[in-house]
Amino acid sequence: MNILKSYADGFKRTYTLKKIVTIIFGITVSLGVILAFAFFSATSEKFGARPEVLSLLKNFNATVYFDLMNNYKDLIEPFTGMMIWFGLIYFFFSVFFAGGVVKMLEGSSIQSAAQAFFAGSVKYFFRFLRLGFFVLIIQFIALIVIATGFLVIFNQSLQNSTEPKLFTIIMMWLATHFFVWAFISVVADYAKIILVKEDSKKVFKSLWYSFSFSVRKVYVTYPLYLLCLIVPIVSFVLYFLLEDLIGMKSGFTVLIMFLIQQVFIWCRLFAKVWILASEYNLFTYHLLIKGQPIITQEMLINESV
Repeated sequence: MNILKSYADGFKRTYTLKKIVTIIFGITVSLGVILAFAFFSATSEKFGARPEVLSLLKNFNATVYFDLMNNYKDLIEPFTGMMIWFGLIYFFFSVFFAGGVVKMLEGSSIQSAAQAFFAGSVKYFFRFLRLGFFVLIIQFIALIVIATGFLVIFNQSLQNSTEPKLFTIIMMWLATHFFVWAFISVVADYAKIILVKEDSKKVFKSLWYSFSFSVRKVYVTYPLYLLCLIVPIVSFVLYFLLEDLIGMKSGFTVLIMFLIQQVFIWCRLFAKVWILASEYNLFTYHLLIKGQPIITQEMLINESV
């Protein structure tokens, strides 16, 4: 199975799961509304009479920002804690939904799609949660290593290099981190697929086998993932272009942008499922020899390992 076929088949498979995407969308939006009201209430209470906050929202101003941090540190800290909790909640929900999505791709004996989805989400939650923490640690280590290497290069070039060359170094730094982040994401996705296909509880073993598979088939696994990122990136660009074009100058335009934002969120969730579906198709195909699946051997089958 080539990359384009995996990509196209992934779209077809995701389209059949559009009900699941809508369920995830509904839960995500409901949670977002609750958090938005809590954030708006806290903002109105703490900063309602401080116009400097509005200047930060409209145009970033470093002077205003540092002045705000120095003078209103006690008021800023609760917001920092709130954002951390937002991130944790999003992380846990992402882990929870991922188990259900991959299980739906694998197939379930439960006839109701919604029941099968939530059953898979519950069953694989703690396995995927452990995997998520492993991946976060790996991503953090990769960030530190890459940042340290480029900071050394940047500091050495700071005295003698021109601004364009320094800018090039920074862009190379960002590009390197993006491509490493993408590869780690590829490994994490195939680890999820292995955990479900083998019904294994050995998270680290699954991650190692996924790494081995991703490296051996890097000529298809990595390009497929980058191809799958095109739709989310294009949708981001289109959204910001529409936001700049329409603006939020009246109640009507605010309503229009709100509706566009909801469509954008649904499409982004669809794209995330699309990525997993494409990778699942590719992984399944490359484990087939004469119609029989290759057993992942001692790594996963023997749960005592």
